[in-house]
Amino acid sequence: MSDIPFSTQALNRRQWLLLTGATLTGCGGGADSLLASLPGTGGTGSPLLAQGTITGFGSVILNGIKFDVTQASVKLDGVNAASTHLRLGMVADVQAERGVDLTLGVASSIEVWSIAQGTVNQPGTNSLVVAGMSIQTSSNTVFDGVSDASQLVSGQIVTVWGLLQSGADGSHWGATRVSVLPTATEMVSSGLIMFSNGQPTLHGLVLTGSLADSLTQGSLMRVQGLLSSDARSLAVLSVRVLGVAALVQGSGSVEIEGFVTAVTSSSRFTLGMIEVDASNAVYTPSNPSLTVGSQVEVYGVLSAGLLNATKVEVESEHMLGQAEIKGSITDYVSQSNFVVYGQRCDASAASFSHGLASDLAAWNGQVKVTGTKAGDVLKVSTLEFELEGS
Repeated sequence: MSDIPFSTQALNRRQWLLLTGATLTGCGGGADSLLASLPGTGGTGSPLLAQGTITGFGSVILNGIKFDVTQASVKLDGVNAASTHLRLGMVADVQAERGVDLTLGVASSIEVWSIAQGTVNQPGTNSLVVAGMSIQTSSNTVFDGVSDASQLVSGQIVTVWGLLQSGADGSHWGATRVSVLPTATEMVSSGLIMFSNGQPTLHGLVLTGSLADSLTQGSLMRVQGLLSSDARSLAVLSVRVLGVAALVQGSGSVEIEGFVTAVTSSSRFTLGMIEVDASNAVYTPSNPSLTVGSQVEVYGVLSAGLLNATKVEVESEHMLGQAEIKGSITDYVSQSNFVVYGQRCDASAASFSHGLASDLAAWNGQVKVTGTKAGDVLKVSTLEFELEGS
């Protein structure tokens, strides 16, 4: 498998914003016309589909964009929900319009879909098998119900959110969030549909029922159903096509996070199941060497199944681990144990602004915390007390 040598000039999102401001000042042009001229962005109010891992709240933060969700519809696994039900590490599809700059958007809908649910098998230091899927965890995986992957044991029931790591058979996924459940009656499995003796299968399970009759060979699907008593078949209750191509009608502006699953040339690679033409892209950082398994964000226009990239950003471990949450403090126990927006936080090593650590217990307003994900805890590096009117 070949690597991709990149020498194109790198420009990160913050630099785009600085460029935007400088150009506006220098030429006196309108923001709409300028934003429309930036690669892969469109102007203010132009439609956008973003797909990736949720890394923050206050607004919903995904792929470095803060989405206003005030008027957005929200669904979790197809069920109507509220934005307050969203959690760090969930993978979301956000239909939106661009805001006044490249880091802002206004969401019209948010859909979150788990990719696996079932009994834990073969738990390892950084791996487990669920519903026939090989799932890798990392230091950036968010956990709920256990502190880290080492506490997972065979027989536990979990729900997993994540991103496709291998396109060969759709069985290898990288977990972004793992939540332990007390019980579950239905199984969820995701991957490529195969046929055996004329019957559709997924990871060796024979798929049965009327919904299974519509499945096609090689399609990437999320399948939910009831496991048979002999664990050989799944009675299908719902199916959903996975991949951003299914969500974009014709062509459209997209920003997608995922794993590189194949490298075909110096300017082409596959992101999940989507072919990317990066011949005209700007890269961050400069001169990266993309290999299978690299985690990236790709911005561009999807047309006829091909993503024409205008920017490729390689995500470092540091970037992947960062999170930002704005909300009220609940379940306060101590400086090292409190909850903001459903996420347990440890601010024992944090720096504080507009207040002191001793103010946490009695604080009735909101706080903004930034930090690093560590299992089921956010290790807070900065905590800002949000003052009224600020």
